[in-house]
Amino acid sequence: MNFSIPLCQWGRHAYVGASHFLFMRQFIFLLTLLALAACAPIRIPLAATPTRAIASTSIAPTNAPPSANATREPTARPSQTPTGTMKIKVFFVALDDKGKSGKAIGCADSIVAVERLIPITTAPLTAALRELFSLRDAQIGQSGLYNALAQSPLKIESVSIIGERAEIQLSGTLKLGGVCDNPRVDAQIKETALQFSNIKSVSVSINGTPLEKILSEK
Repeated sequence: MNFSIPLCQWGRHAYVGASHFLFMRQFIFLLTLLALAACAPIRIPLAATPTRAIASTSIAPTNAPPSANATREPTARPSQTPTGTMKIKVFFVALDDKGKSGKAIGCADSIVAVERLIPITTAPLTAALRELFSLRDAQIGQSGLYNALAQSPLKIESVSIIGERAEIQLSGTLKLGGVCDNPRVDAQIKETALQFSNIKSVSVSINGTPLEKILSEK
């Protein structure tokens, strides 16, 4: 039996086989592309969300000038004292003043307050008396005021406040220059104590003897 195939028929069969092979390659390539496309994630575009504008807040600077109703501390005060000090009054005599410069006392004199600066203290009455007794000049500066206590070395033993009464206990020696010094000494000590609003009356003793008795014997 003869199975020989003519040459032209063999060539035609070879051409058909090659075409079929190319078709299969293209078909597989397309399937591969479709498979990859199916596996790819699907992206859905999101609608843009509108953002709400944040209102700006203005903050006033801390160094803004005060309002018209604000008040300022004065830069200086007539009664201002240096830090750590306080003002007290001690009393001296204006001779023959007849009550023009201060409260009238005996012998036509006046008792006059003089302000002094002292360190701040919780016992201002004791401090004021100590200041009074420390001044040893009969004439107080250029004021012309007289100090009837200048020759009297007095020391404070105790100061007590009982109700509205000040009780002052002194020790030392009281030296006077004449009968007119009696009301002067009394006024200088007592008016120095009476400058404080919570004190309405004053009793004074020297070495345990009331001042009134000592003065009555001079």
